Amino acid sequence: MLQMTLSGPKTITQGDVPPPKAAPGQAVIKIIRTGICGSDIHAYHDKHPFVPLPVVPGHEFSGTIAELGEGVTGLAVGDKVTVMPQLFCMECRNCKAGRYNICTKLKVIGCQVPGSAQELLAVDAKLILKLPVAMTFDQGAMLEPIAVGIHACNRAGGVYGKRVIVQGAGTIGNLTAQAAKAMGAESVLITDLSEPRLALAKRCRIDHAVNVSTTDLATEIEKIWGPDGADVIIECVGIANTIQQAINIARKGTDIVVAGVFEDMSTVDMGLVQDKELSLIGTLMYIKEDWLKAIEYVSEGTIILEPLMSAHFPLAAMAEAFAYIQNNPDTAIKVLIDA
Repeated sequence: MLQMTLSGPKTITQGDVPPPKAAPGQAVIKIIRTGICGSDIHAYHDKHPFVPLPVVPGHEFSGTIAELGEGVTGLAVGDKVTVMPQLFCMECRNCKAGRYNICTKLKVIGCQVPGSAQELLAVDAKLILKLPVAMTFDQGAMLEPIAVGIHACNRAGGVYGKRVIVQGAGTIGNLTAQAAKAMGAESVLITDLSEPRLALAKRCRIDHAVNVSTTDLATEIEKIWGPDGADVIIECVGIANTIQQAINIARKGTDIVVAGVFEDMSTVDMGLVQDKELSLIGTLMYIKEDWLKAIEYVSEGTIILEPLMSAHFPLAAMAEAFAYIQNNPDTAIKVLIDA
């Protein structure tokens, strides 16, 4: 079968490998759709701190069940599915506490073990979620970043009735902002430097979109919400400037959730963190409940995905897909691979 490997920085190679067989407790997924994630872009440049190369990428995907291993119940060949890509031990303290997203031995499909950039993939059946019949494979492949956004909102103790700022209007930022709206936030403001991305955010019904290259964010926040400002800030960019901006604009006692992937070490003003009694909160991936909410929100139309779908490429043209993203940074939001 066809398999694509990110074999080195900006290097994707094509291979012909034997198809997998379903071991006991596993299912083989016929991959239909894979989304290219911001984390994949970091890895493409060999800048992701936790993704060593080479790797078969792909952790956002959907497909159908092609084969079932011994002992698998509740699934049938032909079922439309997606996969939660975390491999965890269920033995460490975090796993036993239900926080398996931060398992001490965590590995992620498409990051530390082979992912969906191939025609077939064998996975543990416990990681599989069946998709509603009406859900498209494109939508199914985009549930993963929605779950990321839902989990980020929950890390702030939920966002119901709160005023939320999301920094960054790429895929994760847009979907985090949409998740906040779906979860009952009073009002959501999203920031970016890109007018096309901010226009897209408005199409996705996000309340306020601010270009921080042309507008003073602190002034705009006071204009929109008054002196009390935001209750929660979610950083979805992963650079020093945005996390420092969050610290600067936060009112005292604000929760700042760090969702962006930082390629480099970041220096911030910890004096302000201390003086304002701010909470800097990390967020990593998701748990199953976040996925179930993502399926619910997409199914009911609370979160809309179609405006974010920028382009499709065949699996064999994955290198061209990455080049397309690099050449269209403002408009390439979610590029999808068709296996």
